[in-house]
Parts: sequence; structure tokens; C-alpha cells
Amino acid sequence: METKLDQVKGVGPKLLYILRNQKIWSTYDLILHTPKAYEDFSIDQINHLKHKDKITISGRITSPVKSNPYARIHISSFYIEFMDQKIEVIAFNKPFLSKSFVLNDEVVIKGTYQLYKHQIIAQTVIKKEKNVEIKPIYKIDQIFDKTIMNIVETIFNQNLVQLYEIIPEQFIEKYHLVSRIDAYKMLHLPKSFDDIRQAKRRLKYEEAFYLQLKLIASQKQRQSLRAPKTYDINLIKSFIDELEYELTHDQKQAVNDIYRDYKKPYAHYRLILGDVGSGKTLVALLATLPVLHNREQVALMAPTELLANQHFQYFNNHLKGYKICLLTSKTKQKDKMKADIKNHEYDIIIGTHALIESDVIFDHLGLSIIDEQHKFGVSTRDELIDKQKGHDVLYLTATPIPRTLAMVAFGESNISLIKEKPKERKKIDTHYLLKKDIAKLYAAIDQKIKNKEHVYVVVPAISSDKVDDNIQTVKTELEMNFACPIFILHGQLSNEEQTSQMEKFMFTPGSILLSTTMIEVGLDIPTATLIAIYSAEYFGLSQLHQLRGRVGRSHLHSSCFVISTKEDVERLDILTKTNDGFKLSEYDLIQRGPGDFLGKEQSGYLDFKYLDLLADYQILLEAYKNVDELMEQPDFKTNSKYKYLNRYIKNTLKI
Repeated sequence: METKLDQVKGVGPKLLYILRNQKIWSTYDLILHTPKAYEDFSIDQINHLKHKDKITISGRITSPVKSNPYARIHISSFYIEFMDQKIEVIAFNKPFLSKSFVLNDEVVIKGTYQLYKHQIIAQTVIKKEKNVEIKPIYKIDQIFDKTIMNIVETIFNQNLVQLYEIIPEQFIEKYHLVSRIDAYKMLHLPKSFDDIRQAKRRLKYEEAFYLQLKLIASQKQRQSLRAPKTYDINLIKSFIDELEYELTHDQKQAVNDIYRDYKKPYAHYRLILGDVGSGKTLVALLATLPVLHNREQVALMAPTELLANQHFQYFNNHLKGYKICLLTSKTKQKDKMKADIKNHEYDIIIGTHALIESDVIFDHLGLSIIDEQHKFGVSTRDELIDKQKGHDVLYLTATPIPRTLAMVAFGESNISLIKEKPKERKKIDTHYLLKKDIAKLYAAIDQKIKNKEHVYVVVPAISSDKVDDNIQTVKTELEMNFACPIFILHGQLSNEEQTSQMEKFMFTPGSILLSTTMIEVGLDIPTATLIAIYSAEYFGLSQLHQLRGRVGRSHLHSSCFVISTKEDVERLDILTKTNDGFKLSEYDLIQRGPGDFLGKEQSGYLDFKYLDLLADYQILLEAYKNVDELMEQPDFKTNSKYKYLNRYIKNTLKI
């Protein structure tokens, strides 16, 4: 039942107008508009208080309220009796006190205790009969909080709102959650702070439950049947034994996860969440072996031609017995290559956005690999995935996403985490400098050039009045200080020019590549051992960590310098203390929000009122297990008990 607000006692035309401007139209809307904060009016003892402690006390006024309106700041003062003690109360800029309070009034005072003068500097003075121990703060302009409390109390007392239970009973009992209506009563009219905690705990679970309901239903909707993939495990082991490096524990676990997916009777998708330099490309390569064994094709889509070309070289070097092609905007004789793809002349097709063109038709696509998946829009990824139903999908990303966000986007069972770095990789030393200390960077670059190693210099812009450090200004700066070859890379160059600059840099020992963030993903040059990132205040920590990952890709000692034009000590200092991209991503999540990791399309439904993605990970995990277990029940779609859940799924997913 939902009642219009003008039918509630105490809601007149003026109040109605203000509430409607807040998009509060009904009693239901008002109940869902919960307090933004709470003020604690529970009474303190003063026996063990320290000087300047914040306290709340209750007592009887024992002297007239004196007022000095002529002072520069209006001062009111009076004495109260509290637990057989006499305490002076001083209040600034509260002229109404002398008119509102008289001798023997019982009052509650909230303020700062002055130990040596035995005074309280009062922030709030209210009459005791109006006092509640916990005062909700609604922050609605032009309406007193007490007015909202009175209206809400009337709504509950007169049953003018209906709040249906929307969590299955078994989970309410399992976690000892309060009912939905009790949760909102406790938030609006709390008797204790434990009431507020219990109410929020219930509503956090509710938000987590419905988020997981939407996600798991969406995942199940995408599932399509296919035959389990067969493979010769001895051939796989033999291939791994011949690799130059031993797999890390995390890499082995990720490969096992993928192979377990292949044994299932339906197409699966999995996110390989790998920190920079953790070897996720090798995991992707091993993922292709069972697919190729089943005579199916593999498509690998990368966000740039540079990265696509690098993958092409890598797969060609390791998979000698298979036909591999590279399809990009620069590919010659495209029509012939597309015809050959359709006729299964190629086993592995590596490319950029060119793979989603309508005339790219696969013969029997068994696996799509989408590298740096967050660089593509959702629709672009779906176009490749929808090329052929019933094939598996592997998403790769070297941008560390907080595990909670990854779980939200992909589901707990569809994530493989690779944090461990290969044993031969050395720790990258990271230094934070202000621009005035740039000479330290120059000395380090000079040594790398003498060692015939490669140096990256990254700036946030090609040219800009707003950013002092850009391609133009830093190029001049570098030319004045170093005699070595300097190559330039940015988005305004043609694809041919970009490839040419990269190749010249790679084959010129002791050179510098001055670039925008184009080098952020995928580039793997073992002799690149120093990266300098100018105007670091323009980058998030995760992006700085990603850029740092362009060095340290061999046994050689590597360094990263982050240079800031203004002090950014607290944030950038974290980068110097850890090489763990997942810790940095959690800091970024707090500072920048989920959109930086998942993109706007996916992060739009993460606007929680009570749930905290980091602090409440366990609640998200429990809700995931509960929903998954619920939806696996054979009668889930037909049981009238779950009718409202199925209606939510249908309306949310528009199915």
C-alpha cells in the first residue's frame, strides 16, 4: 500500500512542495529516503573526561540564562546541575537561548568539555522532553529533521506504507537478518546504534543479493550448449615441458580453470586477471591447445595494431604446426584472407577491430580471446562473441581490477587471478620526484644509455596549454640533455609511422622513446629498463602501475621514475612502496570509483546506498553463493515462492 503524502497528518502545501522537489511523492518514497547521518545524544559521564573531550550531558538549569548581545560574538551563559555537580554552560551565537530556556528547565547539552574551567562550550542545547538519544540527520533544505521524524513516525504508527519482503525467507533466517520493514523503522527511529548497524547489515545484503541475481541471470542467459572439448593431456604436458620458463603456480591454476571449463557441456567465459608482467599471454596460448586439438578456430582480438602484431609474433614462435594470420586495417589482400578464414585455411586469427567486420566469417570458432578487454566497448566485444554461438570466451586484462569489481562483472567462479611474477623477473625500483629534482632522472637515463638499454619517457599530452609536460616541450628538454636517438610515438601519427617509430626504437640500443600512454599495454622489450612518467598527477595509480610494467621484463635491473609538477606525496608515495597492482587498484577504487575499471556501461549499476565494494566483499560473496544455489534449484522458475524474483529478472534483463 502506498499513500500520497498530502494524506499524512502534518504535511501541508509548503512541506509537500519541498518534498516533491526532492522527488519524494509518496509515503513509500519518504521511507526509502533514509537519514544521511546521525547525531549521538546519549548521555556521558564526566568523571574521567579529558580536556576538550566532546560530550553530551543532561541536567537542570540552576541560574538565569545571561546574554551579552554587545560583545563582538554573542555569548549566552548559565549553570546546570549534573550528578550533584555545578557546571557552567557557554554558548556562542545562540541569542534564542535567553528566550527559550528558564530556571529549572531540564536540558540536554552537546558540546566540548573545558576541564580546567569546569565548563561546557555548547554546540546544541535542547529541552529534555524533546530529546532522543540518537537524532537522524536528513539534510533536506528548509525542513527540520524533527519534522521528518514526526511524519515518519505517523506513517509507521498508522500503517500508511507497505514494505514487502523481497529476500527469500531461508536467507533471512540463515543470516539472522531483520525484516525489510523493521530495517527502515530502525534507520528512521533508532533506539540504539546497534539498531542502525542491524538495519544497514540487512540492506547491504539486499543490495548484494539483487546485484548477484541480475548478474547470474545474465550469465545463464548467455550460456549455450556445446560438446565438451577433448584433449590429450600428455601432449599438453609435453608442450609445457618444452617451454623456456617454468609456469608459476598462478599460471598453472589459471590453465587448470580453463581446462575444467572445457569439460563442461556448455560454452564458458573466463576473465584472466593478471598483474603486469605475470605471463597471462602464455596462459592464453595454452588455452588454445585443446581448441586446436578439436580442429576448431581461435580468434584473438587486441586493441592496437602494435599489440596485435606482437601477439602474432609470439604465437607464431610457439605454435609451429598451425596456420596463423594477422588481420588489421593494414592487411594486404584482405578479401583472400577472409575467404581463407571462412574455409578454415587458418587455425588462429589474430587482429584488431577488423575481426568484427561483417564479412569476417569463421568456419568453426571454438575460442575467442579478447586482450585488454576493458579497452573495448561492450558492443564491440559482443560483436566478436556473437559471430558464432556455442564457443568459449577468454577475457585478458593486465589492468589490476579489485577482486570485488571483477566478481561483480564476471562472477566469482569465472575469474582466474595471476599475481605471481615469473622467477626471473626482478623488482622494479620506483622513485617519486618533483620536477625541481629532475637532475636525478637525467643521471639514471644517462647510465642506461651508456649500457645500451632502452628508455621510455611518457607524457600525458601531445601538446597542451594546460599541461606543461607534453610531447613538444619534453622533446626539446631531452634533446638538450642527451645525444642518443630519440623516437616519438603518439596517436596523431599514422599506423605506418607508429609501427616505424616502434621498430626503430626496438632495434636501436641505447635510445629513448618519447610517447603518450599508447605504450600502456602489451609492449614487451626485454632491454627496456627505465621508464619516466612526467606530470604523474594526471594519472591514476593503476595506470601508473600499468605503465611501470613496460620495464622489468627480463633479468636486468629496472627503474621507474614518476615526476610530478606539484606535490602529490601521499598518493604517489604508495607507488614507490608496492609493486602489487591489486593493492594500488583498491586505493584507486576508493579515490576514483568503479568507472575507471569497468567502464561506464558496466559500472552504472554499482550505485549502492549501503554496500561498500571493498569493505563488504564477504557479503557480496555470500550473496553470490546464495543466488547461484537458488537458481540451480529445478523448480526455481516455477515455484510461486520465487515469483517476484523471476519477475525482477525478466524486467531487468528484458527477456
